[in-house]
Amino acid sequence: MMTPQPPGLRMVRLLGTVSLLCGVLIVGTNLATSGRIRHNQEIIMRESVAELLPGISKQIIYGIEPSGELKIVAGIEAGGPRLFAGYDAAGNFLGVVIETSDRGYADVISAMYAYSPAKQEVTGFKVVDMRETPGLGDRIRSDPDFLSNFEALDATHPITVVKHGSKKNASQIDAISGATISSRAVGRMLEKSVRSVTPVVLKNLERIEKGQ
Repeated sequence: MMTPQPPGLRMVRLLGTVSLLCGVLIVGTNLATSGRIRHNQEIIMRESVAELLPGISKQIIYGIEPSGELKIVAGIEAGGPRLFAGYDAAGNFLGVVIETSDRGYADVISAMYAYSPAKQEVTGFKVVDMRETPGLGDRIRSDPDFLSNFEALDATHPITVVKHGSKKNASQIDAISGATISSRAVGRMLEKSVRSVTPVVLKNLERIEKGQ
């Protein structure tokens, strides 16, 4: 005759079975959707590069090695810092787009910016992910006056953020009134990235221009 199981043991086994099934479902869902998510991320990435480099026809993605050397990589599968070189239909080099991020008011702000090695200027800026306060901090994504800071932002001098309306030189960013923290986050991310990544671009410029 089979001995009845204690109620507590049956409950433990039931919970264990439910937990196992939930784990299997979570893993299965992740495997089923991760490929689509990566594909959508790559589309957004390439569209952002095209927006920042008008006239682009071809993109080459370079991974930045710890040594400062570059290697051509495939899409978003590559890990580590990357930059995106753009070329027109005739193969002429247009510039590079660089990923960057920094902590904002609510969370990390992720962005991309266009850089012209010939002019040594930031020529465009685009937020790709953020959770800043609606109507205030999130204006770093859409405010025309703020975005105009990045049409020809001097990258040869330290990039700083100044109080709204007090910009005096080409390396300063005119902050958004009421969104100083978010504005300063943009300034920090650009300054850090420009100092660390653009020397790599300039060092490898001949190779990048040829798309090698």
